Order: sequence, then C-alpha cells, then structure tokens
Amino acid sequence: MAHILVPTDFSDYAYNALYYATRLYPNEKCEITLVHTFEDQFSTSTSRIDIGRNEKLYDELEHKALDKLKSQKEKIIRDRDDIDLDVHILASAQPLFKMVNRLITQSSIDFIVMGTKGASGLKEVFVGSQAVKLINKVKPIPLFLVPVASELGEPSNIAYATDLKIDYAQYPLEIVKEVMRAHKAKLHITHIYNQISPGNTVENNYRKLKDKLADVEYNTHWLSSETGMETAVATFVAEHKINLLVLMFHKRGFLKKLFKKSFVETSCFHTDIPLLVLPESY
Repeated sequence: MAHILVPTDFSDYAYNALYYATRLYPNEKCEITLVHTFEDQFSTSTSRIDIGRNEKLYDELEHKALDKLKSQKEKIIRDRDDIDLDVHILASAQPLFKMVNRLITQSSIDFIVMGTKGASGLKEVFVGSQAVKLINKVKPIPLFLVPVASELGEPSNIAYATDLKIDYAQYPLEIVKEVMRAHKAKLHITHIYNQISPGNTVENNYRKLKDKLADVEYNTHWLSSETGMETAVATFVAEHKINLLVLMFHKRGFLKKLFKKSFVETSCFHTDIPLLVLPESY
C-alpha cells in the first residue's frame, strides 16, 4: 500500500493533484495524508508582545484549516467511492517543507503529489513556487507535479527524459516500474544528446540504465538537442501522446540544466501533463 503526501491550498489545481494521486495505484488500498500550511496567514498577523493573542489566532487558523481539510477529505472519498481510500489530514503554521520532512520521517511517506497552476514553460512551473522549495529542501523523495490543465487519466504512456550523464547503478527507479505495472504503461527512454557520437560515459550509463530496467519493457529514442532540450522533449511528448514525463533532479543532470539554460523561458513546452521528479537518491 502506497502512502502518498498531498499538500493543498484548497485551490482547484490542488484538488486535481489529490484526485490524480488516487489514480496512481488503482488496484490497491490508497493511503493519503492531506496537509495544509497557514504559515503566511499566521506570520503576518502575529504579535511579538501579545503571546495570548498569538495562541488564540493560531487556534482559529488551525480550526478553519482543519474544517476545509475535512471538506476536501469528504469530497475525495465521495468522488472516489470506487476505491479503498484512507485519508488523514494535518494543518500547521510550519513552512511546508518542514511539515513534509517531519512526515517523511515519521510516517514512511512514499512520494508527494502536488498541484501546479500550469504555465508555458518549465521555469514558470518551478521557479518561485512551493514545488522548487520541496525539491531543494525536503529529504529525497519522488515528487509528482500535476498542472491544473492536466487530463486526469491514467499514466499509460511514460517518457523518461535523460542526457545519460548519471551513473544509474546508484539510483533506484522502482516507482517508475511500479506505475508502469499498475497501469500496464509503455515506457520510452528519451536520450537528449548534443553530439554525433556518444562518449564512453554515456554508453556506460546507458548500459547501467538498461540493467535497472531489465525486468520491464521499454523503447529507447535518441533525440538531438540541436533545437534545444525543451523543444526536443516537447515535440516527443506531443508526437507520442505522453501522459507522464519523468525527470531526475541531479546537480549535474538534465533537470538542473533546465533551471540554468535560457530556453526554460520559452513557451514551447506546454506543461499540461504531469511530471514525476526523481531525486538523486531515496
């Protein structure tokens, strides 16, 4: 049974993420911890002098948040009455990343599913959002990002985009294989290269990646980055009707380059499909 953490601000896109989380493992019991932080409301209204007022304000904000969480819990159980669903709720004035780290440690969270407002490029999805804070500050754990415009279907066609600069012997890919098996999904390995002949490092890492995926079926596609990484991936996603894109967040890897390169500001990558961001290790 997977234990999924879903942060919410009670928006439509946060509920989309919650609904998507319930679809990832359709044939087994689903346990979800639904969390909300009222950090901003509390920090801007507290008094350094009147401690009693602060305690009263905290209680009021917590009560309001828990009421909303209960409504969300009732709604998702109603909407997904076809599955075995167990939902826990938690509200706090802690920063979200601190709440998440504590829950990962105490509650054996398997992964996070989080909604995004949707944007034209990957930069707008991550930069300045709670998502990038989670990627950078939480203990290593897989993170699903679900844009508000996503069609909340099953992840039946998965692409893993990589430049093969990572030693895959050190990195587990179990969650990708679990999702594949749960949905009988097709997996496409998309290697983004910028040279005519791959070097020894790429070849060695590709061999290790194949060893990791020896127990599942997949296809490999070699994509030129002459038009830009983001364009290459966007074109592939559209042509192959990909409905889940997997990226690994590594300090020298593909996703890190998306944060640094100027092409992240382009509008060619329409993020209307969920992303699965894998950490360096977990």
